[in-house]
Amino acid sequence: MSEKFLSDDWYRVAQLRPRLLPHVRIFRQRYRRRAWYVLQDPASGRVHRFPPATYAVINRLDGAQTLDQVWNGLAETLGDHAPTQDEVIHLMYQLHAADVLQGDLLPDVEEALTRKRRQVRSKWLRSLGNPLSLRIPLWDPQRFLDASWPTVRWAFGPLGAVLWMVVVGLAGLLAAQHWELLNANFADRVLGQENLFWLWLSYPMVKLCHELAHAWALKRGGGETHEMGVMFLIFVPVPYVDATAAAAFRAKWSRILVSAAGILAELLLAAIALFVWLAAEPGAVRAIAFNVMLIGGVSTVLFNANPLLRFDGYYILVDLLEIPNLAQRSNQYLVYLVKRHVFGVEHGQSPAHGPDESFWMALYGPLSWAYRLAVMLGISLFVASHYFFAGVLMALWSVGQTLVWPVAKGLHFVFRHAELDRVRRRAVWSTGGALVALAIVCGVVPVSDWTNAEGVVWVPANAEVRAATGGFVSRLLTKPGSRVVAGEPLVELTDSELATELVSRRARVDQLEVQLATEMYTDRLQAELTRQTLAVENSAAVRLARRVDDLVVAAARDGDWDLPNPRDQEGRHYEQGALIGYVLSGSLDTIRVVVRQEDADIVRQETHRIAIKLVDRPLQTFDAVIAREVPGGSDLLPSKALTLDGGGTFATDPRGTDGLKTLVRTFQFDLAVTAVPDDLRFGTRALVKFEHSPRPIAAQLYRHARQVLLGRLGV
Repeated sequence: MSEKFLSDDWYRVAQLRPRLLPHVRIFRQRYRRRAWYVLQDPASGRVHRFPPATYAVINRLDGAQTLDQVWNGLAETLGDHAPTQDEVIHLMYQLHAADVLQGDLLPDVEEALTRKRRQVRSKWLRSLGNPLSLRIPLWDPQRFLDASWPTVRWAFGPLGAVLWMVVVGLAGLLAAQHWELLNANFADRVLGQENLFWLWLSYPMVKLCHELAHAWALKRGGGETHEMGVMFLIFVPVPYVDATAAAAFRAKWSRILVSAAGILAELLLAAIALFVWLAAEPGAVRAIAFNVMLIGGVSTVLFNANPLLRFDGYYILVDLLEIPNLAQRSNQYLVYLVKRHVFGVEHGQSPAHGPDESFWMALYGPLSWAYRLAVMLGISLFVASHYFFAGVLMALWSVGQTLVWPVAKGLHFVFRHAELDRVRRRAVWSTGGALVALAIVCGVVPVSDWTNAEGVVWVPANAEVRAATGGFVSRLLTKPGSRVVAGEPLVELTDSELATELVSRRARVDQLEVQLATEMYTDRLQAELTRQTLAVENSAAVRLARRVDDLVVAAARDGDWDLPNPRDQEGRHYEQGALIGYVLSGSLDTIRVVVRQEDADIVRQETHRIAIKLVDRPLQTFDAVIAREVPGGSDLLPSKALTLDGGGTFATDPRGTDGLKTLVRTFQFDLAVTAVPDDLRFGTRALVKFEHSPRPIAAQLYRHARQVLLGRLGV
């Protein structure tokens, strides 16, 4: 027997007589073309995977043989393929940590009670660790599933698959045809107070169908569901079922079907809701259909089907990659890398079986952590905008759970865990050095800083044709698209009240002139008073006459007369100063960019370079400089191309008449493009990057947090 089989710590466990708990089940499955044995603990819902050699050890744990007898028997049977003593010790540690091992040191009753208390405490700790998804079990649905299965069996067969593809495919085509109607004022329709009520009412119903689909898919594969209850997801009651029994299915596509059944059910409901929404009149039915589409379509894709969250998409990914417990093992693999390559722990064992698993484990953990943190902070910000203190508490809890608590656990492991006894000094110095380096990188080293904004290709100020006096369009004096010269009349406006007032003023002037001529010979003092009144009335009449003359709008420069929607102009009313059209001449060189209020100061004071990309030529980058700032802030956008409906980033107020009124205050800057291409088209959307002086990451994070508090929460 080779020395590599032996361990210095074997004497500690050699005489133990462990055995698995009676309720633990083991199944043989194939992962990545290799045979594995999956151990399932129904009490905790956890699943563990072991290779055949390790299963040979587990299979002999009957409580009668000692570990030394088990290992010696395997060594005689398997020879060099038998697990080493260190591997057996590690296996015992894994089984003990998984809470599936029972020994001969404590009475069974006491051990069962201890195990039960530990499981209950662990479950509540997990709930406290994620207060937005607290689970309360209520009912064993197995009898209902057995009774209803003959009725729904066809939906989980070929006929159901064909019907699903037809309905969802047709709905997809209809959604593409009516996309503008579906997307119109999307944010405002979703967040409206009335719609929030319908959303709150629809969500549990959709999720009930979702969970029943899981349960029936599990029933189709021969599994059973014995727990159904309510989960408070962001304080909204949502039903759930325990479908962990699917882990015992040998075929991975059967397991994937159970995981995907809820997603498929929601997409089907969204498709049916689209048909109802298109056919129904405005009212409660149409509102419910819209929210079912929102939940079954948008919410499903962004959250439930996202593999970075521990929902259905995650379990689908796990089975596709054939890496059970990917999230947990990913964290273990990252810890293993630190222990092995940073702390110098040589006896650790990697949880990854092969280079391909190593890749996915190294990738999944950081991505999942970052996405969960972003989602939690986004939800916290949304809640804080309506309920400030609740949102702040949620944000602090999220930061504590995803940042503070992992760091505290890591420091405790470095300073106190027995596994690092031999390398404690190196672990402490490595950790301290890493923290100092991180502090220097985040707090001292300057990195690139920039602000992104959007704008449109604009025209010079004298190219805008505006109404000098408010009025209604009576006729177009020049055909749109024609070449015009400076001073040429373009549009005629009318204002009956203004014309009537001018006639009245002129009549009053005539009356005062006659009165003054009479009083010059009878009462010179009264004549002087009349002369002063005449001067005032005459000035007012002149001003009114000038305003009447301004009702004829003329071009301020030579160029081509561009009038948007000329067929809709007759009878349209323009306020004084309102934009009517443009007189364009030569190549354009101006970008009007819209900057949010919280970014205006840094754009105004700390910009040292401006880079621009146009949406019609994304591979080219143009430099620009700030030519002027439009005075004062505004809630009006210069173009609909910057709104959500036009492909931009700004939500608009549905109460606005022209669709340009934003929900936030903005500032506008005119940028002069340095190297002007000849074919810039007016109104083309531009992506603008304001580059600032480099500053440390900590300073940038502080500025962004301050902007969020000031701009969105008003604190």
